[in-house]
Amino acid sequence: MSRRVSAAQLGAWREGAIQRMTRSREATLRFLAGVPERELLRSRTQGRWSVKDVLAHVAAWEGEAVRRFALIARGRGDRILFYDADPRLVDRFNARAVAAARSMTLGGVLRRLARVRHRLIERLRRLPAVSLRDPAHRYPVTSWLPEYAWTHERQHLRRLRGWWKGWRAGKAARSGGGRGSHRAATAGPGESNRGPRKP
Repeated sequence: MSRRVSAAQLGAWREGAIQRMTRSREATLRFLAGVPERELLRSRTQGRWSVKDVLAHVAAWEGEAVRRFALIARGRGDRILFYDADPRLVDRFNARAVAAARSMTLGGVLRRLARVRHRLIERLRRLPAVSLRDPAHRYPVTSWLPEYAWTHERQHLRRLRGWWKGWRAGKAARSGGGRGSHRAATAGPGESNRGPRKP
């Protein structure tokens, strides 16, 4: 977006953002509906995480966006914490988010995911359009919201689809007496990593 953007243009950007969020979530839910719950709960299929852990991670970063919107609504956008200065903050945030959801059921995590997304859209709609590109903020909403609200989810969904495709191919090979590697078929992206680093 150019430096000078009208309130009408920002309002249109907001509606487009909400549409992208809606499409992204619908795609995620369609994918989850096609995977048995036991596989969504199986540990270490996504690096050190399960699919349920990934969903809790996504919900946590959307919750962070909700908190940012609350600060902006109170005129305190200058108090928003950005994580680019120290990657260790991202690691700690991710670890806390996943640990906090470990005792939750899959249904509980899915309800949290839906609840946080609802709040995110609700708060986004309430913000004055001009606040989406306020020069007083270190980074405007238009620059950071996509990563928190839909491109992040899409990135994880691509990885999950790749994992599930590999898992099914490995299962078919084993059922047919093939010699495909079970580890390669079931390993999630970044098997040796601690989990996704960034929101």
